[in-house]
Amino acid sequence: MRRFILPFLVLFVFISESTFAQLVNISFLSEDYLYIPRFLLVFVILITVYLNRTQGMLFGLIFGFLHDVVYIEVIGIYLFSYAFLAYLVSKAMKVLHKHVLIVIFLSTLAIAILEFYVYGINYAIGATDMSLYDFTTNRLLTTLGLNFIFALLFIFPLKSFLTKLKKAESED
Repeated sequence: MRRFILPFLVLFVFISESTFAQLVNISFLSEDYLYIPRFLLVFVILITVYLNRTQGMLFGLIFGFLHDVVYIEVIGIYLFSYAFLAYLVSKAMKVLHKHVLIVIFLSTLAIAILEFYVYGINYAIGATDMSLYDFTTNRLLTTLGLNFIFALLFIFPLKSFLTKLKKAESED
């Protein structure tokens, strides 16, 4: 039963991402600003750091594919980027310490890389005509701020849960 808790929790985070975007209205922001919740990527990074790289990349592949199928027309953008970012974070964690602030910084950096990657692909195929200045001021900064706050609020309970899960897996 314990082995199904993590996939259901990741599925819950995947569903809550879109629910948050539709239900939560940040009223102090003007209508020009876009804030994109990337809670799933933060969670995949936490899985990569506190469990292992294989599970982080696997959840990145599966839920990146689900994100592609459900939300966008181009299959593969999130499929490969979530898994690749989990891989990069795992390589960075071999050099860095697993301190909470470092993990939050790496998750924020991964979100910035993802946003630039998605913007670049959309700009290259002509799906957006947003300038780089508009992208950075109206979308990137607000997205980074929102996801930084999410990581700050949820890193301690998720770290505790994932370390307990890792300990339980090693005992089995």
